[in-house]
Amino acid sequence: MISVLFMICAFVFFIFLSAAVLKTVFRKELALEMRVEHYFGQNEKLERKTKKRESGGSHPLVRKYWGIGIEQVNKTFARKNQKRLTILLHEAGFGTRSAVEFRLIQLLLSIGGGFVTFLLITPVTDGQASTSFVLALGIAFLFYRYPLFYLAKKKTQRVKVINKDMSDFFDMVSLLLEAGVGLEGAIANVCARKPGPLADEFNQALDEMKRGKARREAFYSLKKRVPSDHFQSVMMSIIQADHLGIGMSKVIKNITTRIREQRRELAREQAMKAPVKMLIPMVVFVFPPLFVVIIGPMMVKIIVDGLG
Repeated sequence: MISVLFMICAFVFFIFLSAAVLKTVFRKELALEMRVEHYFGQNEKLERKTKKRESGGSHPLVRKYWGIGIEQVNKTFARKNQKRLTILLHEAGFGTRSAVEFRLIQLLLSIGGGFVTFLLITPVTDGQASTSFVLALGIAFLFYRYPLFYLAKKKTQRVKVINKDMSDFFDMVSLLLEAGVGLEGAIANVCARKPGPLADEFNQALDEMKRGKARREAFYSLKKRVPSDHFQSVMMSIIQADHLGIGMSKVIKNITTRIREQRRELAREQAMKAPVKMLIPMVVFVFPPLFVVIIGPMMVKIIVDGLG
């Protein structure tokens, strides 16, 4: 029985591995096909697929058990941890996914990974259930923690993209303000022309303003949502200027200048760190071959001919 389960798990594993390899190889072709479908009027089909995926699958039974799992996890999930995970999801760019759904995905990955590992390791360990159980627990723990690590990595990448796009974004906003466009209109125009994480955050702030929230409160919420020190200092300057009634055109122009100076200083800092970072690879990979090439012939001559 165990050998049959092992063959089934191995077969499923190789199917998924082949699918991943094919998707990697034909990544450009798939991206081109998606763009062609997007520009030739099949957006409704893509929207239906997205709604079907968000609803938990096309089969009613899958949706039923998915809903039961959501309810059970929601009962045992502490509100404090749920709020913290919701903030982390938003900072990583997955604001549409709820914390309860993400925790359910963690549990399913952990249980599935541990179970498959137990089935695959048991025939190799000659029936030693304790060893297989320990390894399965370790894999289950790794599968449980990996999504959180992935969120932290995506959060760091998203903050880097926001810091990189800030100078061009606010520069375009400043030009539109000097042309006579209002602040909300300028931000909306730039968000439409320059999509990205920064545009998504400002679009959310504009939506909050349309629903009746004051500009200062919407910008303050925006400042709290983005975990970037540079962006938070910029938003604090905009909030203070709006509170004091200072002209936004001049303020944002000065902010753009300050952002470019900060990027210039950051580039200098990275350039100064480069020699220190290069030291370890040089010591480990460059110096030993040089010593072998320079001292090697002399050592061979000494061993063969002696010191005389």
